[in-house]
Amino acid sequence: MSASDVQAVVAMIDAETAAILNQEPEEARKLREGRLDDKAGAYGQYFGTWDIAAGMLRDCSMYALYPLLRLARQQRSDLNIAAMADEMLPPYTNYLGYSGFPTLERLGDALRPVLREATPEEADALLSAYLRYANRLYCWVYHYFPWNLGENFRYPDDAGSRAADADAARAAAAIVDGFSPSDTFITLSWQPLGVSVRAWLAVNQNPELCRDLLEALPFTVLQEHPMVTGESMFAWTPLTTTAPVHVTEEIRFAPLGRLRFSQRTGQKLVVQYGATKETIRAPLLGGVVAEDKAKLPAVGRAVWDATYASKELIWLTVARA
Repeated sequence: MSASDVQAVVAMIDAETAAILNQEPEEARKLREGRLDDKAGAYGQYFGTWDIAAGMLRDCSMYALYPLLRLARQQRSDLNIAAMADEMLPPYTNYLGYSGFPTLERLGDALRPVLREATPEEADALLSAYLRYANRLYCWVYHYFPWNLGENFRYPDDAGSRAADADAARAAAAIVDGFSPSDTFITLSWQPLGVSVRAWLAVNQNPELCRDLLEALPFTVLQEHPMVTGESMFAWTPLTTTAPVHVTEEIRFAPLGRLRFSQRTGQKLVVQYGATKETIRAPLLGGVVAEDKAKLPAVGRAVWDATYASKELIWLTVARA
């Protein structure tokens, strides 16, 4: 293996990523429309295939590829990253290749042989490229998943749930941001909504994370809404940061306008626009400036409607202010 072999594989993966930055991959469309050539699925149905493949793709990017990249960047002599990749990736890529994503399988099959003789720097380039592809692929699968099937699975005590949500909203409105704004700003703009806000970055609390974000700007990515967390929006970014995180925050106690960054769950930039009830902690990234916070709830609701039902494409552009 030579450096040119590594470069060729990285270039091949990057080209596939570029091809799906702004449009849904045909493979993902064929899966959700029931047009798979091999008709994967028992008894003629394909929803089970779609559901399981979506979950496995999420796990592949978040809980296999990202940990591999983190470990590779540690350059520990007691770890064989190539052997770990050979053990961890094929169960995902083989199944996903059968279930509608042959490009993911093909790229994984091309990556693993060159990874075995790669230098640490080459391993980083290979795994970073593959992680970017997997995250972008899952972004599209997530967006077009039929989340509004959830209308058939509501909690029995809907009135009680709505009351709890109202209580959470009142509590969220009373939260005061405990962090002082820095003098480093970015802009977040949503199209076709025509809304733009300014936000400060937590360069004093998580400087390395903020540095990695700034170096990647500008970028435009598809804006999505979580199904569990509450009134937040997230977007898969093109980053592959493993920067150390010094300050985290329990998200249910975060104020409206908080920016977070989730390295472990897809390199997602998160904007909180209202109440959340989840108890996990997340890395602090910054906050929307006070005068722009009132714009966020309408954006959040539009993104919810798009992700949950209408499937409209709402694009987030992040740039230096």
